[in-house]
Order: sequence, then C-alpha cells, then structure tokens
Amino acid sequence: MTGTPENPELDLIFHVNGTLHEAKAAALDAVLAEDDDLRAEYDALVALRAEMQAEEIQSPGEFGLARLLREVGREGAVAAAPQAPNRTWMWQLAAAVATVALLGQSLFLRGGGVDEAGYQMAGAAPAGVLAVAFVKDATEAQIRALLQGLDLEIVAGPSALGFYDLGVMDGGDHAAAVSGLSDATTIVESVEDGTR
Repeated sequence: MTGTPENPELDLIFHVNGTLHEAKAAALDAVLAEDDDLRAEYDALVALRAEMQAEEIQSPGEFGLARLLREVGREGAVAAAPQAPNRTWMWQLAAAVATVALLGQSLFLRGGGVDEAGYQMAGAAPAGVLAVAFVKDATEAQIRALLQGLDLEIVAGPSALGFYDLGVMDGGDHAAAVSGLSDATTIVESVEDGTR
C-alpha cells in the first residue's frame, strides 16, 4: 500500500479488492466523498472487478485435452517436413582441405631444420668476445688507448651491470688481448673470456 494523502489513487485498487488497512480505507473514503473524479475512477474499478468476477472460465476438461493431443498428432503426421538433402560430405571435404592447408603451412614455416646462426643464448657472450668491466675512475682516453694498443673494439655495451663486450679486430691476437687486459689493473676491473 503505497498511497499517500497527496496520491490517493494508488490505494484505489487495494480498496476495491478489500485488502486496504482499515485506517487507510477510512481516510480514502473521506477523500472519495470530496473528489468527484477520484470517485468516478473508483466506481469504474468496482464495475470492472464485478464484471471479471462474474465471468465464467470454461475449461475443455479431460476430453478437450485428449482431442487436442489427437489433433496435434494428426497434423504432425500429415505435415511432415521433407528431409533436407544430406550434405555432410561437403563439410568433411572442407575439414580435410583445411587440415591439409594447416599441415602444409606449418611444414613450410618450419623450413626443415633449425638455423643455428640465427639463435644464440641471451646470457652468454658470443665466442671470441671478451666481457670487460672497467674501473670507475678510468677515463675515456685511457680506455681508448688500451683498446687500440691491444687491437680490440667495443662491440656491445655497457650492459645493465656495466660490462662491455670487446671483439678482437682482424689481425689481432686474442690471447695477447686477454693477457693485456688482465695486466691493466688500473683501468680494467674484470675480464671474462667468451672462448672458454
């Protein structure tokens, strides 16, 4: 019962059905006595309820249900839909073609073998490369003079840890370069030989 004194029409249907609380029903009766439009709506609802209550509902009963089931069964037998042509072979053919295409593509992309030149471990230095960490106080001029004297060049770096990858230039001696870097303790902090 959501009606308010400002909105009495919300309680009309409950009053017509006889389910409105007595206090609210008395208040609504007082409003109905004063408002002719609301009284006309109330009378229309009362007439509609009386009409609906007087209407008899006719059920076909048990025999009506049996007759309905017979009719449905008869229509189903007469109006059987023609069966669609069997086209599963087309779908099987399409699946086979798709499978062959997928296998062909995977073999084509695979290429028959793994190209070792294209793959290398991320953490290891390539063969022949020296991983070097320089002393913090070493100047660029000192590092350049050392590298030129040992026929070395920087090929990568610095890494996140401060290491440089050095490669031996053509005609340079790898063993002499490792020995020279190990002896330069005022410039080089550590040397790691990638050939071992």
